Amino acid sequence: MRTVPHIARIGSAVLLLLVLAVGAAHTSPVALLGAFDEEVEILEGQLVNPGTLNEQNVVIARTGVGKVNAAMTATLVIEHFRPNRVIFTGVAGGLNPDLQIGDIVIAQTTAQHDLGRLESAEIENMGTKNPINGKRNPVFFPADPGLLQIAATVLADIKLSPLQTPQGQRHPRIITGTVVTGDVFVASDAKKTDLHKNLGADAVEMEGAAVAQICWQHNVPCLVIRSLSDNAGANASEDFKKYYKIAARNSAALVTRIISQLHSEQSMQPNTTMNREQTQDSPVSPKQSALTPNEQQFQETLSGVTLVGHFTITGGEDSDTLREEKYTITKITKLSDDYWLFFARVQYGGRDVTVPLKLEVKWADDTPIITLTDLELPGLGTYTARVIIYRGQYAGTWSGGKYGGHLFGAITKNTPESDDIDSQQD
Repeated sequence: MRTVPHIARIGSAVLLLLVLAVGAAHTSPVALLGAFDEEVEILEGQLVNPGTLNEQNVVIARTGVGKVNAAMTATLVIEHFRPNRVIFTGVAGGLNPDLQIGDIVIAQTTAQHDLGRLESAEIENMGTKNPINGKRNPVFFPADPGLLQIAATVLADIKLSPLQTPQGQRHPRIITGTVVTGDVFVASDAKKTDLHKNLGADAVEMEGAAVAQICWQHNVPCLVIRSLSDNAGANASEDFKKYYKIAARNSAALVTRIISQLHSEQSMQPNTTMNREQTQDSPVSPKQSALTPNEQQFQETLSGVTLVGHFTITGGEDSDTLREEKYTITKITKLSDDYWLFFARVQYGGRDVTVPLKLEVKWADDTPIITLTDLELPGLGTYTARVIIYRGQYAGTWSGGKYGGHLFGAITKNTPESDDIDSQQD
């Protein structure tokens, strides 16, 4: 039997249903649903007026623990309030060994780790069919690109509470990754390793993917955000008792900033978050019309592409050896001034990290130069680089610690087949 602290962690979830009226004076309420009283109370305490958070109307309720409760509550609220955005947030157990307690995972994808066919000791993960239209659901539900973009824009100035650990004080990191969901509390080193290795999961909880499926089937943009209260291993219960409050507080702080950013963007440009059909048709931001011709070309060149090439390491052994590198960029969009937002996946040395990057882009006439300065990549280190993009090729220099070198390669457009998330199904 699980103890109360275990149940508290697995049920620590808040569902934020954000409704923004388009071209109308009336704004429907935001619904905050959570299974964990403490998390809901954090957000309740930020209400400026009854039912108002950062100038958005809200409704707060609790889902209860597990996928069935979360799916049922999400369905009822979606049917009643007709939201056009859903943000699901709370705490979770960490699976990625490169992450630590207190770090936050913005889910680029979510999946149910206990849904599938069991043969021997292995579960073959499978998708389901949408009972409304009979279409196949993906195994991994993708986050709404518009909400991902908005979340990434607030990362530069978000202030999170530091954690006191046996190694000293540390400030949490925020990454994008994969969150998996199941109707079982994971407090096992073996299961933790299995979920990270076989599903590429960064965090585990008990509600997120169920809500993502409901939103997918109702065509409502969704984003899942989880703050790590423990490491999902043998010491998960003890870690949770120490860190769940600060993890919940940081998760709520990020949600609050996202809501503020949503209100700001809504004021400037209605309907900034597109529905699933719109985002699948085009990898380019709806703000493209404000770009110069060179910027439009740059955006089109680096959206939905993979950079495949080589790099060298000077200052070490075999400095002349060419080493393979691969970067997948799903989308880029201009933020302001010279800064752009890159959604990039970096694969190197057995590492596989997906992270939103806020990068400066300078121009030499019509040639863009991507600038990284002391940029931290989770699990990979801190790097500085200058990269030129020209006629389907890239080249530049990099440095990290006492090493550095050159990098170069080709830019190739991803095929529709490689981007089709349904291809991951049975």
